[in-house]
Amino acid sequence: MWSALCWTSLSSGATAALTVHSDFEGGSGETVSIDSERQAIHLRPALREGRGWPCWWYVRIEGAVVGAAFELTVSGNPGPFRPGGAALAANWAQPVRAAISKDDVVWTQSPNGVADTQNRTMTYRFEAPGERFWLAWGPPFTPRHGAKLIEDLVAQLPGSEAFVLATSRDGRPVPGIRMGRADAPAAIWVQARQHAWEAGSSWTGRGFAEWVAGDDPEARRLRESTTIYFVPIMDVDNVARGAGGKESVPRDHNRDWSGEPVYPEVAAAQGRIAELDQAGRLRMFIDLHNPGPGDKRTFFFGPFGYEEMAPPVRAGYDRFIQFAAKRIQGPPAVESAYRFATYVRTDEERGRMSSGWVRKHTDPTRTISVTLEAAWNTPDNTADGYRQTGRQLAAAVADYLSAPTAKAGE
Repeated sequence: MWSALCWTSLSSGATAALTVHSDFEGGSGETVSIDSERQAIHLRPALREGRGWPCWWYVRIEGAVVGAAFELTVSGNPGPFRPGGAALAANWAQPVRAAISKDDVVWTQSPNGVADTQNRTMTYRFEAPGERFWLAWGPPFTPRHGAKLIEDLVAQLPGSEAFVLATSRDGRPVPGIRMGRADAPAAIWVQARQHAWEAGSSWTGRGFAEWVAGDDPEARRLRESTTIYFVPIMDVDNVARGAGGKESVPRDHNRDWSGEPVYPEVAAAQGRIAELDQAGRLRMFIDLHNPGPGDKRTFFFGPFGYEEMAPPVRAGYDRFIQFAAKRIQGPPAVESAYRFATYVRTDEERGRMSSGWVRKHTDPTRTISVTLEAAWNTPDNTADGYRQTGRQLAAAVADYLSAPTAKAGE
């Protein structure tokens, strides 16, 4: 899918035509209007019916005047993203700052956008960094980024192993990496991007994996005692097509953890996790996400029924959040207590969420299962900011697993 519209000034013939493109991996954007003379564009996320929330946008600009004042206005997509449903609220598509790149590699941020509450738009103003440049909801992390990350980690860390978790419904590989001793007594499973629009979760995962593969003595000890499995993108199909993924038809990845999953990668993850549990090795499951636009701090979703858990099991979760609160200082810092996804009303749906499925199908006396929601709507949520959160998360995991009472049931 792609879009390209242009408007050429007729006043002097000196103004080049601006064009907007999204015909590349992860691209998304519908052009509402272009004014080449003013160097201004208005766009909204593309609607991919049945493919989840239309909140992600990522476009290439051509024909800009280098160094000139540029104006980007973003509105929500007014169309329903599910049959018979409603439109998504515009603020999901309107981060406080837009991501900007002149090479599609290094990403910076615009100044704070200006909201127009009456028209439900957000306008970002900045200097055009080149005749050709890229704009996005946040720093993109596409399947090519995931493949390159794994390639680099394998080259950096002798003994690590790349693997393909599954082939997606659209025929794409879902890659992952195993780090640490393959026969270590303990194992953890970390995955990101069950919701395609949540690009920050993959960047957080990158920071996590980079710390694990690094030279810190704590990282080396973790690799010796623990097998670490990491999957940087679960929903590769929707990430590649620039769709949101959340509330996809028939369901999104994080509601697919059932007895009969729709997505091959979910079924494959279930199988690997079950094998680790049956071998008595699984100690942690961490699912990486991004939360709502109003959440300005990073936080963990904890287990449903937390108060009713056996005290030794609950103590394992308590120890981990204590380690996490000490390590994950951001900015933004992690909240020091769990939140609970009370918006999920039924036990049936809770059981189809990844963290709930893992808790139900693994031994609670040795395994904890949590979801990290890394805040995205603050000035600190750059690619480097997310990676810092991931590094701090990895250090917290190492602390927890190396503690004398690391098992949840002890």
